[in-house]
Amino acid sequence: MISISVRGIGRTVAQIEREVSGVVDNIANDIREVAISKTPIDKGRARRGWVLSNAGKTQRISNRVPYIVHLEDGHSKQAPNGILGPTIREISKRRY
Repeated sequence: MISISVRGIGRTVAQIEREVSGVVDNIANDIREVAISKTPIDKGRARRGWVLSNAGKTQRISNRVPYIVHLEDGHSKQAPNGILGPTIREISKRRY
């Protein structure tokens, strides 16, 4: 019979969870920053509307400006392709 003992698994798992959480935070911050940069600017309200919030292990990026859906649908000469599609395409090219 062969027996193997492994110690320190709890610390290793905790370290991995901290590292994953850090990567998720970085990605969420980057998505918010790129979305801001891709949001058309008239008076700046839509750009200022991007909010990053934490709900436990979930990161949420939202914009509650009433006309953000119209901007996302391409109703702006500055962003005819919307905001989120180009944002996700840019973020997906990055390495984390």
